[in-house]
Amino acid sequence: MRHFYLYLIKSEFANHYFGREQKLFRLFHDYFWTSGDNPKYGMLKKQIDYVSKKIPVFKLDELIQLYLQPYEGYSLVSPIHKIQLMNNQGNATLMIKEKYIEITSTGSFEAETIFFEILRKYDSCFLAMDFHHEKYGWLNPIKERKFV
Repeated sequence: MRHFYLYLIKSEFANHYFGREQKLFRLFHDYFWTSGDNPKYGMLKKQIDYVSKKIPVFKLDELIQLYLQPYEGYSLVSPIHKIQLMNNQGNATLMIKEKYIEITSTGSFEAETIFFEILRKYDSCFLAMDFHHEKYGWLNPIKERKFV
């Protein structure tokens, strides 16, 4: 099973940390694994709030429904979007929260990729992180600036 947390990173930070995603990953990792009573937690939360944007929940819910309604394996049990691939090759669920999006998937990577593609088209600054497998990356690679 794969479990992703996706944060919408402010564009100035996404551009700055392109190629250095590990630093952002470590920040989010530390935040997720620090308990609320730890003095470090408040500082980490402020940093997360500073580099990330709120997720437009209603807008993204509508967008996902619009793209996936015709898809036979798609279902919505609010607030959870689900994709079931044919022949039980895999599935993925997506839940949108105010600060992040959570995607859980099993089997083929195709189901989660369908969600990633929709989110990538909406905004290029989503950072996906799988803390259990320590994998992370941008849904849409940001082009490096060319200095003339």
